[in-house]
Amino acid sequence: MTRKYGMLAATACVVAVLGVTGCGSEDGDGKKAAPKNELADLSAQQISDKAKDALLKATSLRMKMDQGSGAQALRMNIALDNKGNCNGTVGVSQGASSELIKAGDKVWMKPNEQFWKQPDVAGDKDGAAAAELFKGRYIYGTTSDEMLKANADMCDLSAMQASMKSDDASEKKLTKGAPITLGGQLIVPLSGPGEASGETQTIYVAATGTPYPLKIVTKGGSEPGTVELSEYEKPVSTTPPPKDQVIDVAKLEEQFAAK
Repeated sequence: MTRKYGMLAATACVVAVLGVTGCGSEDGDGKKAAPKNELADLSAQQISDKAKDALLKATSLRMKMDQGSGAQALRMNIALDNKGNCNGTVGVSQGASSELIKAGDKVWMKPNEQFWKQPDVAGDKDGAAAAELFKGRYIYGTTSDEMLKANADMCDLSAMQASMKSDDASEKKLTKGAPITLGGQLIVPLSGPGEASGETQTIYVAATGTPYPLKIVTKGGSEPGTVELSEYEKPVSTTPPPKDQVIDVAKLEEQFAAK
């Protein structure tokens, strides 16, 4: 399993950010028994294969990403499903970000002030004017609108899964670590080389219930970072914002065409 998981719960538990609340049963004294490591008899590669299969079969999840450094750093926190729906926030390290809602081919995007001031969007002067004009409002359009397409493309869980199918990590040597507990979830860490030269990667897999990958940490290389995966199989809300907070993307295009 490689970084393609980043361009990505136990079934008996309630999923939280990094896992779930305790999953053990109570013993005779009413105390919660320690969860059993259901992956104990499997090799690192077998666990990796199971985690990849679980992720490929997922119909929805939440992905929180903090990846890369400098101008290319990406910050993301979105819930997405395999029907192309999503909601959340996408941004970069300089503070530019956008709230995003996508329902099928319909997209609502609410950029912050820093977004408009980016050189490749409007720049300082025009960006300040755009930020004021569209302050607190969502830009509405479809996936065919160039401005909305780039962020909307991040909402496609099916496309992410399709790219993973061609990712063969079978030749990479993986090491299975001792089980640890995060957020009440028993997890088995798998460590190995990353996709790029100089990278190392650790994948944390749920050791009880469905063996979902819950966290991926990449160190070294040009794109270090962390990806957290949670809320598997939870419905993704696609409720559109109130109409008085929405402006059609055509109005935005008119604003910049007049410059």
